[in-house]
Amino acid sequence: MAELMKDDFVYLDNAATTWPKPENVYKAVNDCLRELSANPGRSSHRLSIAAERTVDEARLTLAQFFHAPAPEHVVFTLNCTDSLNIALKGLLKPGSRVLTSPYEHNSVMRPLNNLRRAGVRVEVARGTADHQVDLDHWRELCGRGVDVAVVTHASNVTGRIQPVAAMAEAVHRSGGILVLDAAQTAGKTDINMAELGVDVLAAPGHKGLFGPMGVGVLIVGQDLRVKPFREGGSGVHSEDELQPEALPWALEAGTPNLPGIAGLTAGVRFIQSVGVESVAAKETELARALAAGLQTIPGVRLYCDPEDPQTGIVSFTVDGQDVALLGTILDQAFSIGVRAGLHCSPAAHKAVGTFPEGTLRASVGYFNSLPDVERLLTAVRQIRLV
Repeated sequence: MAELMKDDFVYLDNAATTWPKPENVYKAVNDCLRELSANPGRSSHRLSIAAERTVDEARLTLAQFFHAPAPEHVVFTLNCTDSLNIALKGLLKPGSRVLTSPYEHNSVMRPLNNLRRAGVRVEVARGTADHQVDLDHWRELCGRGVDVAVVTHASNVTGRIQPVAAMAEAVHRSGGILVLDAAQTAGKTDINMAELGVDVLAAPGHKGLFGPMGVGVLIVGQDLRVKPFREGGSGVHSEDELQPEALPWALEAGTPNLPGIAGLTAGVRFIQSVGVESVAAKETELARALAAGLQTIPGVRLYCDPEDPQTGIVSFTVDGQDVALLGTILDQAFSIGVRAGLHCSPAAHKAVGTFPEGTLRASVGYFNSLPDVERLLTAVRQIRLV
């Protein structure tokens, strides 16, 4: 690893996963592996009980952070994609009508396209010129009846935050429920499930929450029944032939990722210590500086709000330049890491007009700095001069 980092690498790919992590996250994972490696809730000895306490504390921390109905409604998953699959495949059935946006990640569109083959009806609302969901069209589609609506809180291509509260209101008026993909917003903006009208929340541990990879969060609203597609050991009601129906065990089967959960809790506590507002303000400052600088370079086109880029994401292209090649040049010649291509979101790129090539996406994080931004701007200026 030291060999990889010896050239003072600038990491601007935080929308894919945040790096570096806060020091307390590294410590929590290390301490868990060294001192608390028992299987939580499976045995009556002290280590297993202590491990279960770690999981319980994590549920409570996340329930408070997202204003969830109760700690037991916090379900631990593999990642945000896993959370979305559990929710969509556990809520939808043949004949169900689902509504979504034109800016969705493949973690939403691929399950929906597969479910469509099984008889689920999928409707996609239109987008606007500034990369938001057309609320009038959304309300029109809701008026025709909707069982489930699933929407990304913010696109991983444009960073644009969607008007979730207004969207949820229209969905609820139609008798449906709203599933929120918070992959790009969890930890970067305050998410109050009750105030936003979110019935089901999916979030990754390894992005804005600063946890390690391999752990995700699914929060299920009050009185919602999500049919499990993964069944097995739960540590409770072992005498029953079927998976327990009560949360969280209904949707958790097998040994959980205890080190990941411990690290995720540490990440959330770091955010609580500095404040979500401070995280957002730092990333906004850096993203604005980057967008402003890119606009001074001839041939650069932005695919985010040029004045107020959101969630730290600045997507752009350079006229006459292949984005994949540019990404490689930035890495190999300038030691800068950005994401090039479709970002697993072909639907969003079609909506903003950058399909099939995609864009370069620089995503700043809390641990980036203005010199990091200037490094990228200098590199892009030099590439334009070649």
